[in-house]
Amino acid sequence: MNTSRFICLLTLAFVSALSFRAQAGDDVDGVTVKGGQVYFLHGDNREILSENLKFSADVQVNTDGTFTVAKGKERLLGEGQMLRRDGWLLNSDGSAEPVFDHLAMKAGQVQVVCDGQTEALAKPMNFTNGLSVAPDGYCVYPSGAHTRLMDGQMFHLDGTPILSKDTISLKNGRVVVQKDGSLIPLAGVQIMGMNDGTRVHGDGFIQKSDGASFHLREGQTILIDGALVRR
Repeated sequence: MNTSRFICLLTLAFVSALSFRAQAGDDVDGVTVKGGQVYFLHGDNREILSENLKFSADVQVNTDGTFTVAKGKERLLGEGQMLRRDGWLLNSDGSAEPVFDHLAMKAGQVQVVCDGQTEALAKPMNFTNGLSVAPDGYCVYPSGAHTRLMDGQMFHLDGTPILSKDTISLKNGRVVVQKDGSLIPLAGVQIMGMNDGTRVHGDGFIQKSDGASFHLREGQTILIDGALVRR
């Protein structure tokens, strides 16, 4: 094999490796921005992001801190935010939301989120699976059941339900939970039960439904399953 062909093959192999890495975010928990620098997270480890990553939900995160969803508009990851590999965005205040397009009931208002832009639902929306949602939150499920959406309920834009996420955070010594789409600060003596059976103490002590327990670390946010999906 001549030298030029050998170098060419090595170059192709290197480029292929980079391309694979850019599409393989399976070993990365998420990407965050700290002090203007973009990092990827794996467990308790944090390293500078030097290659673009592709997560599930057709999310691509770039080394400059921008990301796109389904090749849509480019968005910028903010300071202290964390974009998880499952397509959920953790904000610095402890709230969480999906970055992919969806419909959500939030604070009594039906909102449609498309390419990162949020608008109130202005007229009834009919989905391909038979779900129908009105601006006041009244909905008809594919099964024919009639009800009103509850805060925190979400759907993909094909009508399939999204399992909501609650959060528990410890920020500046204060425990804050996101439950059913609302942020709730806890006093030190308070105990709150979450949708998945977790009990949250105002001092940061967490008791899981399986009996496991631990204390939150300062600055830590954990995600747990939200309300049961109604069909």
